[in-house]
Amino acid sequence: MVSHGPPMRGGIATVATDIVEDPSLCSEFEVVFVNTSQNDEARGDFAWANVVRAFGHAARTFVAARRGAVVHTHSVQHPVFVAWRQVAIAAAARARGARVVLHNHGFLPYMLEPGQYSVGTAHRIAFALLDRLADANVLIGEAGVANLRMHMPRIDLPVVHNSVVVGDVPASSGVHDPPVLLFVGELLERKGLAVLLDALDIVDSGGSLDYELRIVGDDTPGVDPERDSMVEQIRGRGRGDCLTGPLPRDEVYREMGSADVFLLPTEYEGQPFTIIEALAAGVPIVASDIPAIASMLDGGSTSPEEGACRDADQQLPPERGEHGMLVPWGDARGLAEAIEQLLADPRRRQRISASNRELAARSFDRSVFVARLGELYRRYGRPRTSVLRRQRAAGGTP
Repeated sequence: MVSHGPPMRGGIATVATDIVEDPSLCSEFEVVFVNTSQNDEARGDFAWANVVRAFGHAARTFVAARRGAVVHTHSVQHPVFVAWRQVAIAAAARARGARVVLHNHGFLPYMLEPGQYSVGTAHRIAFALLDRLADANVLIGEAGVANLRMHMPRIDLPVVHNSVVVGDVPASSGVHDPPVLLFVGELLERKGLAVLLDALDIVDSGGSLDYELRIVGDDTPGVDPERDSMVEQIRGRGRGDCLTGPLPRDEVYREMGSADVFLLPTEYEGQPFTIIEALAAGVPIVASDIPAIASMLDGGSTSPEEGACRDADQQLPPERGEHGMLVPWGDARGLAEAIEQLLADPRRRQRISASNRELAARSFDRSVFVARLGELYRRYGRPRTSVLRRQRAAGGTP
């Protein structure tokens, strides 16, 4: 496992930690973690410090890899320097006789419509090399398949959704008094918080709907000027009492379990964990109508490239609105109307709640995630149990 990990936070570190600490995977495979570093000051840039890090990560991969192993490397694959870093890691793994599974955690392939993911010449060369060096490029959502296939025509592009342990998330009834509107995420402009404030002003102008707003996110001052500006705006518009500050994961889950509508009017995402957590809690969702989120709420469908057949009753995507409501990015009035509709209809919220919990169990539970990765590791690598079995059959000592 070659990936950013603790003390770093975020989606990549979370997924890598989930894999490394999973008892099922660790019982079948010998999991070795190469925890890479990141240069926040020049993230993704062609800078000398990043070049040194890239070669260092490749060297550590070469030392850790061996014939019969799978090097599963987690990263974004954009911008171009990051893609070339992945080339260096993949080449080091191949030099040791290991197989390579990439994992694309970026947002661009999942945000753009099919055919719109264009890259420059150097980036195309990097993708072409990865297409030869790697056996698979794991995608986190179906929306990225068509965009990556243009640049990687040879290797497998299996879709393995990010996951949570659905049973760890308290279930919401979707009906509380007063109903709770919940936002969880970074307190940044791109997350749509300014649009959300405008929408809530519109809701309040009607005067007939009661609700409680909670905004969960790190509001520690002096760390990020953009975040400081957003926190100041939230407080300046009379919503400061709604800020909870940073919360540990179990308390975030409790917030999900007590919510009636989850709000994410974000500008762009890859595959947001907060949407998965809201589905697991059974919270109706109001979010931006962007491909990355729309594909999640369209049933978390299985990509044809995975070679899996869905049941007959899962052939068609669900009707829009079964799991919540999607509105165009930046549309404060549309966002307000969606919030008003759900606040005014507790029975609909209750129906959506049950549907969301079922979708989470079917497509985003940790058991599904682990099963898919296990399939890939068996296909390309050598499970530890098989090695032990062969050693014992030969009379050797494990």
